[in-house]
Amino acid sequence: MSNTTYSEGNTAWVLISTALVYLMTPALACFYGGLVEQKNFLNQLFLSFVCMAIVPVQWCLFGYSFAFGPGNSAFGSFQYALQYKAGLVSLYGEDLNDANPNTVPSLAFIAFQSSFALITPALISGAVVGRMKLIPYMIYIFLWTTFCYDPLARWIFSNQGWLHQMGVIDFAGGLVVHLSSGVSGLVAALILGSRAQFDPDVVNAGQTHLPFTLIGTGLIWIGWMGFNGGSVLAANGFTALAIVNTNTAAAASMIIWIILDIIHGKLRNKNSVVVSIPGICSAVVVGLVVITPAAGYIQPGYAILMGLIGGFLVHLFLILKKHFFHIDDTLDVFSCHGLGGFIGSILVGLFSQTDVNNTINNGAFYGNPIQLCYQIIGIIITVIYSAVCTAIILLLMHFTIGIRIDRIEQIRGLDNVVHGIINVEQLHAAQQIRRQKTIERKIPPITTIDIH
Repeated sequence: MSNTTYSEGNTAWVLISTALVYLMTPALACFYGGLVEQKNFLNQLFLSFVCMAIVPVQWCLFGYSFAFGPGNSAFGSFQYALQYKAGLVSLYGEDLNDANPNTVPSLAFIAFQSSFALITPALISGAVVGRMKLIPYMIYIFLWTTFCYDPLARWIFSNQGWLHQMGVIDFAGGLVVHLSSGVSGLVAALILGSRAQFDPDVVNAGQTHLPFTLIGTGLIWIGWMGFNGGSVLAANGFTALAIVNTNTAAAASMIIWIILDIIHGKLRNKNSVVVSIPGICSAVVVGLVVITPAAGYIQPGYAILMGLIGGFLVHLFLILKKHFFHIDDTLDVFSCHGLGGFIGSILVGLFSQTDVNNTINNGAFYGNPIQLCYQIIGIIITVIYSAVCTAIILLLMHFTIGIRIDRIEQIRGLDNVVHGIINVEQLHAAQQIRRQKTIERKIPPITTIDIH
């Protein structure tokens, strides 16, 4: 049994943060669900919810042991599989590693990290809307978490990881969570191909539940305070810094997005001001993503700047994507999470300060340009590894069990095809059409008499 003295305050905050981050997955389901067509609404909710069944089991079986267990700089081990050692708890919990400096029990740390492993693959579901078979999707979530997320968490989050030891910094998952899921979503969209009725020129088609997206955005924003604030693993000044930076960056991104929407509308000769609801919801997410790798390492003033830069660049990219890149990344997973994680990981290499947090090195703006080089290396490794993992997993399933739902079933909608849900309005409309056709067949044709 470890002799570590646990802080009840720190433990309470980590457990609260765990609950907040777990909340983000159903919030993500609402966010995504509000942006899809009625016929795929429930299925899109389910694609996020089902991750809550798959990932925690994987994390308990061996995921945590692979990512944070004893091992080398590239891979953990099976030593903490089934978390049987963590289950041997006293009144205050047990620390699996006597050398662990954390002042929270190992079970609290395991639960917190599980919430990160859970939401990461759920993000990918936004790229495969309305066209991926359910069983292959569930298998993909399990395999991707095992072969992609766990190694990346080992390399970057774990003190033993080789990228961490090199000097790559990622406060709460700009690389491990967002860049990896964004790149994987893009690769998945390319392999699956476009939806049956995909039209890149109609960007707002099917957004029939936008109140769900607004509610999901608010809950994600709240949950992100636990996402970034909890990553300190303590309740102290660094926690407060991370939360302030998180909120500030999200707000700044939202402001610049609204301004750009107004400018864009004026350039298109629209007389009224048009601010896109999906756009500002995406802006909040972009700001949160961009600040994630830097939340505990920079001054709040830089958080404003990072939010403005991230919102501006992603807004511009989405305009270019509509005109030049006709890839059916349906809910812009790559644009918001992949590109957002990339921007944040670059900027933290510029703005990080030892005076703000003495656990990391200064960035390029403070006399240490090598930090930016480390960040670029981390980005390259994450992009390549995530892309290769996703391609291998999906292509193997594509050529064996198949991953794409056929065109006719896509048109019917996955709520009906996968979950057996019957849309009453569509059913009534179809019945009326059939009745009308029946009546038309029964009415005899009108004949005319030629008097001449």
